[in-house]
Amino acid sequence: MAPKLVAVCLVFLPGLVIGWYNAMLDFPREPSIENYVMWSPDQTESMQSAFSICSWFRSISTDTRNRWWISYQAQPDQDVEDILMADSVNGASIFSTNMGVTSPLLEKRKWYHMCQTWDLSTRTAYLYVDGKSVGSKGTAERRKLPAGGIFVLGQEQDRPGSHFDANQAFVGQLYQLNMYGRALTGQEVERLFNRGRCASNDPNLLRDIVVSWSDVLEAPRSGEVRVKKSTCSAWHLVEDYIDPDLLEHLLKYHDF
Repeated sequence: MAPKLVAVCLVFLPGLVIGWYNAMLDFPREPSIENYVMWSPDQTESMQSAFSICSWFRSISTDTRNRWWISYQAQPDQDVEDILMADSVNGASIFSTNMGVTSPLLEKRKWYHMCQTWDLSTRTAYLYVDGKSVGSKGTAERRKLPAGGIFVLGQEQDRPGSHFDANQAFVGQLYQLNMYGRALTGQEVERLFNRGRCASNDPNLLRDIVVSWSDVLEAPRSGEVRVKKSTCSAWHLVEDYIDPDLLEHLLKYHDF
């Protein structure tokens, strides 16, 4: 890395750490219907015909119940979960239909990368865990994702924005949740996972993001949900632009 670029990194990276980078959402150990993040992004119009939602998560639940870290509903007065993902693969649903995935079994207190993708043209939703497809589900012809709905992190909503159940509340951490306006390919999802939890966004996918992690962090939080510092180094932000040996040296001797 050129000396000038190193200097630029040293000046600007600390500010990025204070922002979206290395910030995770923490949902308290004690399940509660009061703990959630809720908002209605305008960008759902860009997801009506195709979308991908990907995030790193770690569950610290002490039981075997499904605990949902994301849900989306757009139909008032109806129990229609258009999107659901939980801390186990059998909790994933698309358009109120369980995806029928039964494996792999996900351990507690371990970070996983999970993605749900869907495309109207193929009428198929896919679920990925750690870069690998673990199941798929066909959807009805001409069925689109309704726009204008409500995303809730940490709760499964039986009505838009309400009717939560503490037995379904997520406990743990979320990191780098991004939503895309198209169905990512299996290769793209695998690449996201292989980059690692601490990596910056894939430069090749930036233009496809419609709701970014920084947008998520700015969404209204309720209860005891907190933004906390994760365990990543800001040097990962420049790993696409420097020699791997230099990155290893910076991580080992100049971490911040």
